[in-house]
Amino acid sequence: MLPEGYVVTSKKDREKDRKAREAAEADEETLEEKIEKERAALPSEGLTPVTKESFFAWKARRAEEK
Repeated sequence: MLPEGYVVTSKKDREKDRKAREAAEADEETLEEKIEKERAALPSEGLTPVTKESFFAWKARRAEEK
């Protein structure tokens, strides 16, 4: 006797469900894609590029302030 609430599915139904799950996974964005999309949406004008010298200058100013 089967447990209460147990649903018997055919091989055809299981295959159909598996294909639906695979299609849904293929449509999802990966974490890397989401990060790149958000990074591209950030403003890029008026920003100062960070170089080794500018970073250490900022770090020294920050240490002085503390």
